[in-house]
Amino acid sequence: MATAMETDEVPFQTTKVVSDAASASGLIITLHALVIINISDQWTRTKMQQGDVNPIVIGALLGTQSGREIEIFDSYELPFTIVDEKPVMDKVYFVSKQEQLRQVFPTYDFLGWYSTGAQPSATELHLHQQMIGYNESPLFLQLNPLVSPTAKDFPISVYESIIDLVGGQAQLLFLKSQYKIETGEAERIAVDHVAHVTNASTDKGSTLITHLVGQRNAIKMLHARIRLIHEYVSDVESGKIPRDHNIMRQIASLANRLPTIDSPEFQEEFLVDYNDVLLMTYLATITKGTSAISELVEKFNMVGPKRPGGFPRGPAAYLG
Repeated sequence: MATAMETDEVPFQTTKVVSDAASASGLIITLHALVIINISDQWTRTKMQQGDVNPIVIGALLGTQSGREIEIFDSYELPFTIVDEKPVMDKVYFVSKQEQLRQVFPTYDFLGWYSTGAQPSATELHLHQQMIGYNESPLFLQLNPLVSPTAKDFPISVYESIIDLVGGQAQLLFLKSQYKIETGEAERIAVDHVAHVTNASTDKGSTLITHLVGQRNAIKMLHARIRLIHEYVSDVESGKIPRDHNIMRQIASLANRLPTIDSPEFQEEFLVDYNDVLLMTYLATITKGTSAISELVEKFNMVGPKRPGGFPRGPAAYLG
């Protein structure tokens, strides 16, 4: 079980957690769509696995910061435990995950963390104090998954943290900040796929899922009907049911249509298309091989003059 972080925490209270003041930090925060998709996916999976209507999930925000410009590119989940009715982040997992990500994304820094909920509370302040040990001024992003689909406001809020005097005592408070959404080319493809979902009242998903489900149902129905015909013919041959000549003629007519795909015309057309595809594949392979050989020759030409006597220049020098 993770323990609380050994940092000097600023006391917090339960009555006020968000400052009413306007942000004057001048931060320009850019949020990428991948982060929103990650948070939504984590919340949905946790909801289905735990059976909780509104589970709380947390995670870390990754990105870059150049002066006052902050760009949040990615995120990952963070496990936590409840200690004395307060959430405590898994410090060991966080440190290990950060070390692994630095090897893959050396330019990404830990910028803050996220959670789900309608409004920040003392719980979020407690978690925020734990994040301060890894970033002096971490951002806090909160997504409200229970917002009405007809709501006009985007269900995401981004907060900074400040130390303010409340009742003569220094208190850690959240300060709401402005942000903008930005997407890359790969994110646009993913968002476009997710955006084609239907209403929650239906059992359909995106347009791709609807298409695949339709194909699956059609194949399933075709298989069921073929099996019914096969069982009928088997029962007639075994004498379990009387022979109906009208039905047998219909089955024979249906079966006689199948060999048409073995006609010479079909075979010729099929082979033409098949050869065209093979030719395109061969041409692509030859082009790729020629390019690789050309790069290899260029490398030899670059290294050649450095050796005693040098190498002759040009691709023709290596063809003999």
